[in-house]
Amino acid sequence: MQRVNLTSAVEQLAWTAARETLGQDADQREQWLAALRSLLAIRDSAEQLAASAALSAAEHGADYPAIGAAAGMTRQGARRKWPGLAGLSESRYRKTTWWDAHGREFVSCAQAVLAVTEGDPGLPWAATLRARLAEMPDAFDHVMVDAHAVAMGAPTPVDPDAARSIGKLAALTADAYAATNGHSALVSRAAKACGTANCLAEPVVELLSAGREAVPACRQHAVEGLRENRIVAAYEPGVALPLFTEAHSE
Repeated sequence: MQRVNLTSAVEQLAWTAARETLGQDADQREQWLAALRSLLAIRDSAEQLAASAALSAAEHGADYPAIGAAAGMTRQGARRKWPGLAGLSESRYRKTTWWDAHGREFVSCAQAVLAVTEGDPGLPWAATLRARLAEMPDAFDHVMVDAHAVAMGAPTPVDPDAARSIGKLAALTADAYAATNGHSALVSRAAKACGTANCLAEPVVELLSAGREAVPACRQHAVEGLRENRIVAAYEPGVALPLFTEAHSE
């Protein structure tokens, strides 16, 4: 019965769209062709919506057997049709966990940074970040990309509180990447030691150098460097923000 109702609703939608496109005076040939075009457009839209539904189902814990059963296909068929869904539930859990712990602090910090950088033509990501903050946590990935771009691109203000907000936003985004991706996608592990001369300690974060390059830093040199630089990325979750706090509490 449900399929019959859906078919009827789709048919009505297609004919409504066809009549709105052609008007009432078109002959039957043109009406049927217009209906055909509408039905094919509906099919394409339904495919896109189905892919979105499969993605959302995977993010909420559905595996390939369940998705395949819902789609009327085998587990292998679902995997071929929508590859890359495995593991999305765990990824969503990591993002939700981080947001529950740090979301309020992140929003407050981001709003403070947006206030001091408003109107800066060199920060095109700021407007997008401002709009997407209202969509959190659903827009988590987009917001973190924009927040990182703003934190890295913003010039250092004269006001120390404003400068601290930008540095803190950089630390928060570094922690978010490390916590939600296992290791930040922005980190290269090619360097096995701190970037400070003659220091062989293991790096824990990367700092934005004066030359706008990422330099690995151990805990000690990160604290020292954070008085002037910002964290680009963290090698482990929960490292960047404590280091930033320590650097600015002295």
